[in-house]
Formats: sequence, C-alpha cells, structure tokens
Amino acid sequence: MITASRASRRGASLRTVLALVVGITVIATACSSPPSEGTARRSSVEIEVVLDGLDNPRGVVVISETDFYLAEAGTGNDPVDQTQNTGKLTRFKDLNGDGDFDDAGEVDRWFSLLPSYNALSFFGSGRDEVSGPSDVLLHRDGRVFLAVDGGFDEQDLFEISPERRVGRSLASRSNMNSIAFDLDQTSIYAVESAANRLIVLPLDGELREIATFPELANGQQAVPAGLAVDPLTGDVLVALFSGNAIDPDTNEVTPFVLGDSKVVRVDPATGAVTDEITDLTVAVDVAVDELGNIYVVELAAEPADILPRLFDLFYPDGPALHGGYRRFTGRVTLYPADGGPATVIADGLDLPSNITIGPDHSLYVSTGQGTPGRPIPGPDGPTRIVGQLIRISNFSSDASDSGDG
Repeated sequence: MITASRASRRGASLRTVLALVVGITVIATACSSPPSEGTARRSSVEIEVVLDGLDNPRGVVVISETDFYLAEAGTGNDPVDQTQNTGKLTRFKDLNGDGDFDDAGEVDRWFSLLPSYNALSFFGSGRDEVSGPSDVLLHRDGRVFLAVDGGFDEQDLFEISPERRVGRSLASRSNMNSIAFDLDQTSIYAVESAANRLIVLPLDGELREIATFPELANGQQAVPAGLAVDPLTGDVLVALFSGNAIDPDTNEVTPFVLGDSKVVRVDPATGAVTDEITDLTVAVDVAVDELGNIYVVELAAEPADILPRLFDLFYPDGPALHGGYRRFTGRVTLYPADGGPATVIADGLDLPSNITIGPDHSLYVSTGQGTPGRPIPGPDGPTRIVGQLIRISNFSSDASDSGDG
C-alpha cells in the first residue's frame, strides 16, 4: 500500500524504451567539524512517513504537501527483458484530502519500465546499492527533467513535455545522480559521480564542464553525489561522498573513511572550489534554504557487512545483513547560516539519499536504499528494506531558540 557481459544484452536504447512506455519525480562560512555526539536534538521535531512501500525513492519535486513528482530507482533487478525494468517516475496527488494516496487517480504513473540495476552484481562493489531514475526537476513552464542512470551507455537527462512526450536528452555521457536549476531556470547543474565532475547544461546551449574534484584526504575518489544551488549567491554546493581508500602498501580496501566526506562550494563562473563543511561521513545530498541554512544528508555512520558479488539479494529468507552500510545510522544535520552550532535534526534513518525543501519549509527525505524486502538488521531486531519518503518539520534554523519554529 502507498500511504501519504551486460551491455550486449541491451537491444533497444533508453530513448526507445521511454517512447514505448509513455503513460506507463548555508552556513555562510566553512564549518570545520561535524556536530558532536552531544549536539542537542530538537525534541519538537516531527518526522512522518509521507509515502511508503516505494522501490528506492530518489529525487522528489514537492508542489505541495499532497502533490509530488517522485523518481524511484527500482528494485535493481536488471532484467534481460527490458519490459521487466522497475524504475519509475510518478506523480502522487491526494485528490480527496484524506491523507493517503490510495484512491482512484492519486497515483499517476508517468513512466515505468525504466532501467534499474544493483552495483553489487554490476560492479562487484560489495554494497547493496540500486541505481536507475535518480533525480527529477519541474520547470516553471511545466517541463519535467529526469536523470536516469541505467549503467554504461544508458545514462541520460531527459526533457519531458507537460503532455508527457519524451524529447531530447540534454546529456548522455556519465551518471548524473543529482540535478538542480540555476537561479533563473535557464540551465541545469549536474554532478557526474563516476567522473568526479560538476557540469552545467544550458537549456538552449552547449554542455560545459565547471569543475573536476580532486582526490580526498586518503586518496579516495571524490564521488560527487548531491548538489544544491545557494539562492543567495547562485553558488553550487556539492556533497562529496568519498570512494574506496586503498592502502598503497597492502592494497587493503577501506569502503570509506569516516570524516573524509565533505560539502564544497563551487563558483559556477570560475570553477573555484572551496570547502564548506568538512569531517562528514558519506555525505550523499545537500539542500539550502532561502536564508542560507544548509541541510546535509549523511547516508550512514560506518561500513558493515560487505557482500560477495554473487550474494542473492532477492532471497526472502536470507541472512539479515547490512549490505555495505550500517543500516539505520543515517542523519540530517542543519548548519545555520549565521555560523551557529550545527544541529542533528533527524538521525537513525535507514540509508537516506535525496533531500528537498518543500514550499512549506519542511524537509522531504528519501530513505531505504537497497533491494526492497531484503532482510536487514533493524533497531529492534531483523527487519526488511522498505523505501519511504519522509517529511521532517517543526525544527528551527535558530540554534538559540526553543526549536518550535
């Protein structure tokens, strides 16, 4: 229920598949350290599940509290038959105001059968990580832009008309896990996670590379995972996730180093990159509100249970394993624009990924990365992966007040 070799197997292009399935979503100065364990939580913060039972929810467009476009990366099944693909773009709209999306016409599937694959079987990453449709934007003129990571040669940023006609692909050269409009909505910024790049895609011009991010402190690839545009300056904030660290003497691989992830600020005109927030762990997305407050999503606190490549992710009675990242250790942290103390406003989240600020000033966060239904360790014993869109509200960006804003 919804409440409030592989490349040779690809016979048709992603554009063809899409065409066939139409009808079938600041801190003002750098912060050098994360919030400590003693950081006060907001006792009044409200966290509620808006949508449940999703297949790897990712980017969301929040039109109102009851109206969303949502991209789902799918189950990671990576079928030979493309008509069995599970990635989706859906508009959810609570038409009768009853607080759920279970009634006729409230789940409007714009596209389904979009590519979906798992990094464990595809790359041998050791992690249960699903990719597919990754982010979505809604232009003020009604056009929808959808980033899809289908692996290898199936990585596109599609322009879709308000009538759901799939038009051009603005780029088809690397995975674009996060996209955002510039301030006047004439261009789209995108991070190419596999290439460690930030690019800009003018809606009526040529793609331009803005910056390539260097290796992090222990030699890891930077892996830009999420981005946001600062509404006060037009700068682009980029969350650098951090890749594997490899010991040059022993070749021992560490999946990620705690504290090496960070958020950087990029001047889109010059490409200049400066550290904004450091000492993070697998920062996966970032958002900035109209006052310049920054919100950072960290996927997990540490690695756990690296999986063998042939592990059966779809076996319902398999062992309850974390799958590369310790489950239920993700968090969202607020870094006030005035430079005040950072505040964890939500923690214990199950592998959160994308974050969006809604028109109601609430935060909308996608959670539940991994193979839907796979057994995992939970806070109170074994449970299963469930994709959810959650709403975080009733928090304050003023560290000195009572938190009832």
